[in-house]
Amino acid sequence: MNDALTDQVLAALHKVKPGLKDAITPESTLESLRLDSLDTITLLFELEDRVGIEVPDADARDVRTVGEIIERIRRLKDVATAES
Repeated sequence: MNDALTDQVLAALHKVKPGLKDAITPESTLESLRLDSLDTITLLFELEDRVGIEVPDADARDVRTVGEIIERIRRLKDVATAES
């Protein structure tokens, strides 16, 4: 599942938590990566800047894994593209 969006999410994760191990997978949970709620919010702001979309609070609240983040952002990008 390595594509540009996945790479952007992984880069943002490493920026928010520089000590993260390199073997992050889509199945990695935010809890296993030791991201607390502040880290998660920081990650979402970082991703909004990198990807150029706004992540609604409702979409951000219930993400639990790296894969869920990637898919939510992919869906939001697709919607934004379709609307423009």
